[in-house]
Amino acid sequence: MSTHTHRPLLSTQKPYVTLLCLALLVGSALWSDTLLGQPADQASDAVRVGDRWVYDTKDEITGFPKATYSQVVTEVSPKEVVTSVTNRGQNASSLVVYDHDWNRIEQSNIRFRPNDGRGIRLPLAVGKEWRAEYEARFTQMGATTKGSVVNKVVGRETVTTPAGTFDTFKIETRIQDINASDPSQLNQYENVMWFAPQVNHWVRRKLVTKIRNRTSQSFSEELTDFSRNF
Repeated sequence: MSTHTHRPLLSTQKPYVTLLCLALLVGSALWSDTLLGQPADQASDAVRVGDRWVYDTKDEITGFPKATYSQVVTEVSPKEVVTSVTNRGQNASSLVVYDHDWNRIEQSNIRFRPNDGRGIRLPLAVGKEWRAEYEARFTQMGATTKGSVVNKVVGRETVTTPAGTFDTFKIETRIQDINASDPSQLNQYENVMWFAPQVNHWVRRKLVTKIRNRTSQSFSEELTDFSRNF
């Protein structure tokens, strides 16, 4: 096994909204450029235990830096990719579970059914659009939200971060999330993700949270380091 290393998204009215925002912030192997438009089954086994990505996050409203976190793949099964997320300077970590298209299935005390719909759908191509619906259960509070998601690939861009320069697909995602017990509690999320097949992950993301159509938060994250197990 060889490892290749490069240098080096909330205040709301309801607790479940805060948790969902945190989940959105933290919460696909190595493809060569020739695989960018090929079917999903040609890359489905590419993620490996030990794959690691490190991100710096920033408050886009104030311009101030936030946390730096690392995400490491700890387990891979035919249906799931389990990752451990750790903030720099902290010993505690949290598990985030995805399917092989980077749709979240579980994070902390949140369970998505069937998933959160915010991953990718191969083959990626400019103009491609896909939709999803989900139910999110907050196990500690017993709250449930229901969401609808629209994803669209809006372009191909070359993106440079502290981790390097990457050819990416720019994907815009719009989410509406409603409290199942109180439909007046409508939250909207506008995500932009620059997904790089080269590292099987996003190299940059931006998340805007809106409550009743008013911006409450805006965060971004950028890849600063990564390592892949081949």
